[in-house]
Amino acid sequence: MKSGGGLAPAEPALYLIGEASSRRTVYMEQAARQQGISMRLIPWADFRREPDAGRLRGTPVKIDPPVFSTVCLEQMRTELEAYIRLLEKLEESDCQFLNTPGALIRLLDKKKSKQCLLEQGIAVTRMSDSEPASVAQLLDWMRENRCYGVFIKPRYFSGAAGTAALRLHPVRGDMVLYTSCRLEERRLINTKRLYQMRDREDIQNLLTRLLSLECVLERWHPKARVHGKSFDLRVVYQFGHIAHMVARCGDGPVTNLHLNNRALDAGALDLSPQTMREIDRLCASAMEPFEGLSMAGLDILLEKNTPRPLVIEMNGQGDLIYQDIFHENRIYREQAYYMAISNMHRG
Repeated sequence: MKSGGGLAPAEPALYLIGEASSRRTVYMEQAARQQGISMRLIPWADFRREPDAGRLRGTPVKIDPPVFSTVCLEQMRTELEAYIRLLEKLEESDCQFLNTPGALIRLLDKKKSKQCLLEQGIAVTRMSDSEPASVAQLLDWMRENRCYGVFIKPRYFSGAAGTAALRLHPVRGDMVLYTSCRLEERRLINTKRLYQMRDREDIQNLLTRLLSLECVLERWHPKARVHGKSFDLRVVYQFGHIAHMVARCGDGPVTNLHLNNRALDAGALDLSPQTMREIDRLCASAMEPFEGLSMAGLDILLEKNTPRPLVIEMNGQGDLIYQDIFHENRIYREQAYYMAISNMHRG
């Protein structure tokens, strides 16, 4: 990636649709400013009031996610649907999107995006065709398939919102549930803490509400371990290469970093050159089916006792990596540079 002076395209060089107070915005602005690139923010609040995408026609545009105004999952679902409608509005414009609205919409759907990867023969964690609507149906499926560990995820959320990992004892029927959700006054609340639940009635009550949100069901793959903790990888892949990779380490099965899990530099894993090549090829292959996608955050699982990498899921806005923005800020610097260059070439 090149950087530095010499870039002075017409004002502005690129637009960012996002939130003014977000770290995403702060560090994208910093990345642009350090390279002499002009950037203009369009706050989501402004775009909601005046959703005219025509003013952006022909310009480079990055779309960051809006901030939800609620932690209640049922209400978050409503806000997510409104966000998708705004993306559909943006799709009508003729812009040079970093990631097109259509690509973002496709990746917001965990079921369809995973099916797309499967159809292309890409190695992924296993997803069930079953869509249990009740706890009884879920437990029946687990017993019939002898699958005693599963992940239950709302089909359209990201950032581990609503994610639950369930283990069922095949003989005693005991259950343990790991989740960042809590039931409070009969509302399903998303938190930034991972809970472990063992009371059967409490588990059934929470899962009943969760399954009502339309969930996908995935097998629980055992993750590789480092320093006594299980881990997976968040890989930011953009412009045809790995821009950053961090290991997400935790005591439980859900390793998202905002749940007080530990980030570890991927270099500390001492992965073999062959494994690194396989991860790179896997990410490149996973990007190909999604037209309009220049960048994605891919969650990659390395199975226990084998270096084989599998795609857990993809996030079209998964580029906020604290270990990068607080140091070199390479991810956003590269985005700002290539978006500005595309604007200059257009001119």
